[in-house]
Amino acid sequence: MEKFTGIFPALITPFDKDGRIDAEMVERVVESCLAKGVNGFYVGGSTGESYLLTAEERRYMLEQVVKAVDGRGRIIANIGVFATAQGIELAKHAESLGVSAISSVPPFYFPFNMDEYVQYYNDLAESVSVPVIIYNIPAMSGITFKTSDIERFFTNDKIIGMKHTSYDLFQLQRVLEEYPEKSVFCGHDELFLSAAAVGVQAGIGSTFNFMAEKFVKIQKLVSENRWTEAQSVQNEANAVIEALCKVGVFKGVKAALKLQGLDCGECRKPFQPLHESQVQMLRNVLEENGCL
Repeated sequence: MEKFTGIFPALITPFDKDGRIDAEMVERVVESCLAKGVNGFYVGGSTGESYLLTAEERRYMLEQVVKAVDGRGRIIANIGVFATAQGIELAKHAESLGVSAISSVPPFYFPFNMDEYVQYYNDLAESVSVPVIIYNIPAMSGITFKTSDIERFFTNDKIIGMKHTSYDLFQLQRVLEEYPEKSVFCGHDELFLSAAAVGVQAGIGSTFNFMAEKFVKIQKLVSENRWTEAQSVQNEANAVIEALCKVGVFKGVKAALKLQGLDCGECRKPFQPLHESQVQMLRNVLEENGCL
């Protein structure tokens, strides 16, 4: 299978005023991202508030994204849940929609051992015809994959890559060196240029929802060996990301979209709306860094 490269927004889940998934806004956000040059979408991840959605809502959201994209980009469906059987059910639904790959955070909360994690991913891979991308996100899952663990996952040819949402760039470089055929994504937007320096050619990011053009530009500049200019663009992105970290990344992404004219509602409770002072601070930073 052709490797995944390019920019993949970790898509937000828009809600209407009644708290339901807003299909019209899904289409508008997708169109906005495609116009900025993204290569596809990662659906149902942390940014999409996946664990605050019902299984039915997760399926509906994916259906709306597939409809909106209409073959103009590759779609990766995150189906991470605790139970293998439920994960397989969501994976088969994603497969039926024609997605390019499925992904999954490792099951957490319960103290599974590494043999059980390996079996989880192998079971997913064997349940569907589409390939699998593992999701390495220790800060959220509480599970740290050692390089030797990743090597175990990659012995299955149907597991074609990894979303690396970790600050361990040393591990990232070693995995890229050993598995050049695998699709490895940078999952930390603030490290996108750093990851490119060790050979990463793809990213999945929350901020790509509203400033994908910056990362498209970084990737182009890197391909032209214009590293100083790329650093300048990354600095702009990081100033925005720093502001998002102060207010809450997921809430901040939706606020940024609203400031751009794409009102995707609030994040679901127990998240609380931003205060007006936080929105104003975010507005200032977005204006200063060319996002408004």
